[in-house]
Amino acid sequence: MRKLAFFSALCFFLSAVEYAIPKPVPFFRLGLANLPIMLSFLCMTKKESTALIFLKVLLQGIISGTLFSYIFLFSLAGSVASGFIMMAIFHLFYEKKLVSWLGISMAGGLANNLAQLGVAYIFLFGENTRFVAPVLLAISFVASIAMGLFANAFVEKSKWLADLKNKNWTEEKNAEKKSAAAEEKKSSSKFQALILVFSLLMFILLFFSKSIYVVTSIFLLSIVACLAKNKKVKVLPSLAIILSVTFFSILVPHGKILVEIWKLKITDGAILSGLERSIKLCSCVFLSKLIVNRNMKLPSKAGLFMSMLFEYFEKLSEKDTDKKITFSNFVSILDEKLEKAFSC
Repeated sequence: MRKLAFFSALCFFLSAVEYAIPKPVPFFRLGLANLPIMLSFLCMTKKESTALIFLKVLLQGIISGTLFSYIFLFSLAGSVASGFIMMAIFHLFYEKKLVSWLGISMAGGLANNLAQLGVAYIFLFGENTRFVAPVLLAISFVASIAMGLFANAFVEKSKWLADLKNKNWTEEKNAEKKSAAAEEKKSSSKFQALILVFSLLMFILLFFSKSIYVVTSIFLLSIVACLAKNKKVKVLPSLAIILSVTFFSILVPHGKILVEIWKLKITDGAILSGLERSIKLCSCVFLSKLIVNRNMKLPSKAGLFMSMLFEYFEKLSEKDTDKKITFSNFVSILDEKLEKAFSC
């Protein structure tokens, strides 16, 4: 359960990052959340990887607010197709050293695109799908190559992943976690239950609201609630995310033109879209901080799973290094972050 919760949190985190990036095609995804799926093949059972695929789709729907929209259908079709194709190729060819992660990633990207184009043809664009297909296939081809090359480098150099595949190490860590969990179950309060209910309601309202005023109110309220619970609140990183995401959103103009600088048209739609996406992302982090409590007791295994997922998401969202990130040290810094978050 612990590994599944961590990889689900990693999918959640990467989906949140991907959600903040403007997309050239409405249902297109860069595929960042596919990385945990691929890595899961190395250290999880087929059953666990299958569960992770569907959890990834659910978490992407939650983080983007598209759970009950047609876009969720695109995500479901693409993720299931790519997930199972990558899993099949891994077990049939990777273990025999007949294919690398590059090949697995490209096959997954192609399966994802074909499934989404099929859904687009049936439910949305019809014959006009042929105009969307070249752009989608071209962008996804480049993205899947980049993801595959990164996966090759990460699997080769990752100490965290090597340790995770070690059965004895995993069992030892699980034993420590169970011991800690036994202590955590000793206390719980009605106040914490209210905090949990409040946070979950805010999550639902946050992801299904299209009003910038509602989203901003939840963001400010989540900060106040974290401060009231003595949680660490770092406002500057959130402001940096809001400014950067809004800036890149402006590069894809839509709506009423407010001002034109050289050839760049700054529109109200692009600004509001960037603000909404970035504030939702930051609110998600603060609400996760609010939910996480080492003394929290949730009923059943599902409750324990969700508690672990949010705890890992909080750890993954924290900035815990002052090292300058470069192309050469990116893998090592990411590896350290994953190891630190998984060991919490």
